[in-house]
Amino acid sequence: MTEHLRQSCRFFAILAATPFVMGFTFAWLAGLGFVLFFLGSPVLIIVFVVGGVIYLVRGIRVARQGGSTRDRAITALGAPVMMGVTLAVAWPSLAAGSFTGTWTRLMVNRGHYEEIIAKAKHGHRSPSPDSSFEEDGGVEYVVDAGPPVRVAFNPEGMLDNWSGIIFDPTGEVMLAKGFDPKTGKFAAPSRVTKLFGGDLVGCRHLWGSYYDCSFI
Repeated sequence: MTEHLRQSCRFFAILAATPFVMGFTFAWLAGLGFVLFFLGSPVLIIVFVVGGVIYLVRGIRVARQGGSTRDRAITALGAPVMMGVTLAVAWPSLAAGSFTGTWTRLMVNRGHYEEIIAKAKHGHRSPSPDSSFEEDGGVEYVVDAGPPVRVAFNPEGMLDNWSGIIFDPTGEVMLAKGFDPKTGKFAAPSRVTKLFGGDLVGCRHLWGSYYDCSFI
């Protein structure tokens, strides 16, 4: 019984951790993270269902071999309980991976970001020949002249739907708390929503004056 429960826990723990890895990867390498999420998710679901059934059947068989009533119940119900827990933590795990990946990316590049911010405040720009963004030492960024000057680093996404690490000394980007499709209005005032020429829909605080923000 103990060995069965140990194997079950290991299997479902790996499944629960996989969304974290996807979110972390997307924060650093959006292209690879996109592929992992949209191609890996169906595989993950299949593995979850098939593995869940296998461990459920195996747990019932092991429980029938004997032991106390308590041990038989734990063995038989272990897989269903762990399946429920895995489902419950899937989205929080993905969000935690995304936040951790974005935070570590900020910490690794913070010195470079500070240099870019200083240049932006003095009006020095580094246009990228391959996109509408600006570029400095491999870091793409977008400047909102303000005042105050705000900078969006590593913008990733498609068309108007993108996200990035935002430097905002005022912290007003945290006013962006979604969009109400019924009223057609954003929660934040226009001066915040229209930053960087987009529709700022939500932000979460990373560190200091840096935020992880999404645009639609």
